[in-house]
Amino acid sequence: MPKLLVIGDVIDDIIVRPVGAIRPNTDTDAHIQKTLGGSAANVAAWAASAGASVSFMGCVGRADVDRNVQNFAKFDVDARLQSSDRETGAIVVLVEGQERSMLTDRGANQDLKLSSIHDEVPSDGIVYLSGYALLGKTHEDVSALVDHAHALGSLVAIDPGSTGYIEDYGVARYRDLLMRADILFPNQEEAELLNVIGQVQLTVVTDGPRGATAHWSDGKVVSEPGVEVRSIDPTGAGDAFCGAFLASIAASKSQFLLSTDVVTEALANGVNAGARAVTLVGARLTSERPRSV
Repeated sequence: MPKLLVIGDVIDDIIVRPVGAIRPNTDTDAHIQKTLGGSAANVAAWAASAGASVSFMGCVGRADVDRNVQNFAKFDVDARLQSSDRETGAIVVLVEGQERSMLTDRGANQDLKLSSIHDEVPSDGIVYLSGYALLGKTHEDVSALVDHAHALGSLVAIDPGSTGYIEDYGVARYRDLLMRADILFPNQEEAELLNVIGQVQLTVVTDGPRGATAHWSDGKVVSEPGVEVRSIDPTGAGDAFCGAFLASIAASKSQFLLSTDVVTEALANGVNAGARAVTLVGARLTSERPRSV
């Protein structure tokens, strides 16, 4: 069984990069490309590209199961997908320089059943939960999965996901779910909103081109500066960071200690992956050319 289990969203991304300022009520030229997406799916692909043995659990539209299993296989990810009568999730990502606006239809992702994943949890491995996978789930469902992972000796890592969705869910209520994790991956805005630094074993705060900082619960701090690159599309940079970071942790024999040396190396690998991600259109590293739509 793979030692890294990634749980969460599968999305079809439509990346829109306007040529110049958007003109209301008329046409604006733009580069539009359809790519594979979903925060958790991206993390799985980047972790596998960094050498980790990865399995993935998510939910897609019934007609899209085979297509998505095959797409995951291209990234050497073993996908075990649940299916739904809803359509596979979709996002329109509007990219304007370093800023992104996301118009989201979560679709089948809403029907992911955490209770059906327990048999897929590895022993002495890592379970990564996308924050989006927590939306609409009960505290009991999340706690049962986390407790099961801990009973098998696995670490649990969670990326909070999105400040907008966190506020919709309820900050205090959402923060209570996050306290079950061993590792958290908030970005700077999420860390400030949730006030989670120092509250779990390890909190890794990403800060875009400025790099990332790891905070241990005992007050120890290690930072890794950003890598200067020419950014084309920031979509998925945080996912790339998480995937490479987790692959590095999974490869370490002292993963459960989360030692300074292990985390420092993981930070560097994560920052480098994130820097590479922003030089690509879309959220995943792939040799295939995205299809224009």
